[in-house]
Amino acid sequence: MIFDLAGSLYGTAYAGGTGCPGGCGVVYSLDSAGHQTVLYSFTGTGDDGAFPWAGVDVDAAGNLYGTTNGGSIFSSKDEPEG
Repeated sequence: MIFDLAGSLYGTAYAGGTGCPGGCGVVYSLDSAGHQTVLYSFTGTGDDGAFPWAGVDVDAAGNLYGTTNGGSIFSSKDEPEG
């Protein structure tokens, strides 16, 4: 999890959200007053990922970056062997 300059906390949850049975995971924020906001709910379909992995990082412009453990058209099951 990381904090921004305003004191909001950002993180991920591996499950939950609206995609996949039981949820494909979410990116969320928690402001300094304790209000939670789901910023993104992964679907695991098309070019979207699923099951966020290792939290998020932020660049100087305030953009969040992270990784997922599955989902999308580029999932490991589609990679050639060897």
